[in-house]
Amino acid sequence: MKKLKFVIIAIFCSTRVYCQVGINVAKPTATLDVNGDVKVRNLPVAGSNAEILVSDENGYISKQEYTQFRKEIIGDIKDAIQDQDHDGWFLLNGRSISTLPSVAKQNAISLGFSSALPDFRNKLSRSKNTVGSLGTIGGNSSITLSRNNLPAFELNGTTSSAGNHEHGFVNTINHNGTGFSLNNANAGARWGTDKTIRTTGTSGSHSHTVTLNSNGSNAAFNVNPWYISLKQFVYLGL
Repeated sequence: MKKLKFVIIAIFCSTRVYCQVGINVAKPTATLDVNGDVKVRNLPVAGSNAEILVSDENGYISKQEYTQFRKEIIGDIKDAIQDQDHDGWFLLNGRSISTLPSVAKQNAISLGFSSALPDFRNKLSRSKNTVGSLGTIGGNSSITLSRNNLPAFELNGTTSSAGNHEHGFVNTINHNGTGFSLNNANAGARWGTDKTIRTTGTSGSHSHTVTLNSNGSNAAFNVNPWYISLKQFVYLGL
């Protein structure tokens, strides 16, 4: 009976006395002040609204919502070595969103993917400009230059030195000998029969047309930079 009274008195007193407990601490500064490791056994599995314990620079422990520490946000894109869906990340391979789990499907629709996920295979991503929609696919992996794409330049060429040649004409004198006319070989029928054939010098003025071939084949060139092959994933949640 005396032992029972002692226990009741101890419990009664403990409700009215504020104390601080120190473990490996001579003068505790908190309700429980531990200088050393802490180990807890048989912790239950937390629910969806679980909170986690965090410590500040002075060692004081507080609780925070778990969602504040999640790095993933619906719509995040990442490159990875993995080649399969994992932990709420779904491979961007152009598949129909009807094949996705219900939560991922709804999140995909909320991102604007009404029928299928974008196909990121063999493509580079670019920042969206003021027009267009997110997930739009465009561009080319190669380009063929047109004449307008070339810089202004001039091609020069010369003909062969064997191009020298002569031009002939007939000097015909009429019957009374008072004049002459340049005419063709049949002019004697009108002007007379006294004809003298002349030739020009080999350096007579004339022109030649020169065509210079570019020897191009209109082949396109690749515009893809050096790359490392990775898989692209979008986070659609669990």
